[in-house]
Amino acid sequence: MSKVDALPLRERVVAEIRETILTGQVEPGAILPETELANQLGVSRGPVRDALATLEREGLVTSKPNRRARVVVLGLRDVEEIYSLRGSMETLAAQRAATNATDADLQKMRKVLAKMDAALEGQDLVELSRLDAAFHDHIYEASRHDRLYQAWADLRSQVTLFLISRNTNAVTSRDIVIGEHEALLEALTARDADLLVRLTEEHLRGAYERLRDALIMSSRANA
Repeated sequence: MSKVDALPLRERVVAEIRETILTGQVEPGAILPETELANQLGVSRGPVRDALATLEREGLVTSKPNRRARVVVLGLRDVEEIYSLRGSMETLAAQRAATNATDADLQKMRKVLAKMDAALEGQDLVELSRLDAAFHDHIYEASRHDRLYQAWADLRSQVTLFLISRNTNAVTSRDIVIGEHEALLEALTARDADLLVRLTEEHLRGAYERLRDALIMSSRANA
């Protein structure tokens, strides 16, 4: 981790620790010592403590009374809960986005898709996962539903963590990673709400099943 600038301090500390977790620099279940993190970031323990509390709300950190914070360990039940919740949220977002998306929204998504293609070509799977989440950010933004977007924001870090795990462990291809997103964008551009909802459901179900299968295989290999 690099030392953070003084302003805005809290947000920068949160971003640095979140980055450390999402990029796998610390393993699931690893302790996150406040003093060590503060020294690495060049800040006091207060901002680190606040950042860990924020990341706990995001679902990336877990802690128990009188125990140090740890990186969360997400299992099959977490995958099912997060993807079932995301499915309900994102179908609503798709329905609304089909009506409310602007040309600017569509252009943003096209730019993200181009970057995703480049990241896949370069085998930068962490960046690809970030861009995948960013693509879906724009669907939620296009829904013009502030509370729905906030619910997605609360879930987003865990989704990104799963995307990174899926992209680095599960079998995938350009047809899946890029092609499915291209189909979503085409349906949104056509303002075809029914098609967009169906493609969204299929896209999320496939993502869930690939990650579930990868986790099952990993647990068997480590048994």
